[in-house]
Amino acid sequence: MSILLTILAVLYPIIAYFGLKYCSPSIVSGLLIALLALRFVLDKSSTYKPKHFKWIFGAVLTLLVFSLLSNSDYGIKFYPVAMSLMFFAVFGYSLISPPTIIERFARIKNKNLSDYGVSYTRFFTKVWCVFFIINASISSYTAMYSDIEIWTLYNGVISYVLMGVLGASEWLIRQTVKHKH
Repeated sequence: MSILLTILAVLYPIIAYFGLKYCSPSIVSGLLIALLALRFVLDKSSTYKPKHFKWIFGAVLTLLVFSLLSNSDYGIKFYPVAMSLMFFAVFGYSLISPPTIIERFARIKNKNLSDYGVSYTRFFTKVWCVFFIINASISSYTAMYSDIEIWTLYNGVISYVLMGVLGASEWLIRQTVKHKH
């Protein structure tokens, strides 16, 4: 069930696109609230839910309730903005309260991370923070000024491709850095 709910979260822009094409924003947001509640209740992948999980859930729920009550698509379209800002907050917080998120991932494979490795993971945490701010800005622009097709294209395709390119680039750079150090 957890995999299905994750797939639905990734497909959010596509679900929103078709929903808004054929239904009112109130109906779409009501259905999305039901999916969100289902995910919150049924996601047993971890008994421990980090503090930021509740903030993400609350932010998304607030946006969807706004759309439900106002019959406006803005709350629905600002979901990707909220997600980027939440990821920025989590990654950014890890910069001031180490270890960074990327260092934590790195230590899963390599418990004895060198000082250079810690510095490297800190740098890439900053890169991801910049990415999340840029992504939130573009997502905001598409939510406010673009039609639903452009919004869906950016938030449902282009942003995922950009995340993949950044992730793959970091992996390639890491392989080169590993061999040198």
